[in-house]
Amino acid sequence: MPHSLPVSKLMISPHSWPQLRADAEVRDAIKLLRILSEDEKLEHGRSTPLVFDNDYNLVGLIRLTDLLQNVRHLCDQKEGACDLGDAVKPIRELAKKFPGHVSPNDSILKALDIMIDNSITLVPVMDNGKLVGMLKLGDIFNTISSLLFDEENPSERSRIMKYLHIS
Repeated sequence: MPHSLPVSKLMISPHSWPQLRADAEVRDAIKLLRILSEDEKLEHGRSTPLVFDNDYNLVGLIRLTDLLQNVRHLCDQKEGACDLGDAVKPIRELAKKFPGHVSPNDSILKALDIMIDNSITLVPVMDNGKLVGMLKLGDIFNTISSLLFDEENPSERSRIMKYLHIS
C-alpha cells in the first residue's frame, strides 16, 4: 500500500542530479549545464540543478528559467552569441529553498502532501541533516497509479487508449 511504502524505495541518488556550488556565477552554471546537456547527463526529470554550500549542505535548487531570466537581457543583440560576461551573480541569490523534506523512512504520502501543498514536483530526502536522495512526483504517481490501473490487462489498456487518447 502506498501509505506504508517508505520514501527510500523510490528515492534517487542526489548524484543523479547536476550539482552546483552556491558561489558559482550564473555564467559558469550555464556553461556547466550546457556541457552536461551535450553529454546527455541531464535526464528527463533530473534537469533541475541542486545547489550546495562549501560544506555540501543543500541550499536549494536552481530552475533553468531563473538562470535564463537572469541573462535574457544579454541576448538582445541581433547577431552573434550572447555575451555572458556580465552574468556574475552567484547562483545562491537565485536558488529556491525547498519548502520541506522527508526522511528515508517516511511514507511517500508524506512527500506527496509536501508536493501538493507547495505545488512542487521534487522533494529532498534528508537523513541527519544531509541529503541522501531526491523524490520525484512522477515516481510517486507511477507507484500510486499502478495500484489503480492494471496496465497488463490488454482489453482495458486498449479501451482507454481508444477512448481517451487523442492521436
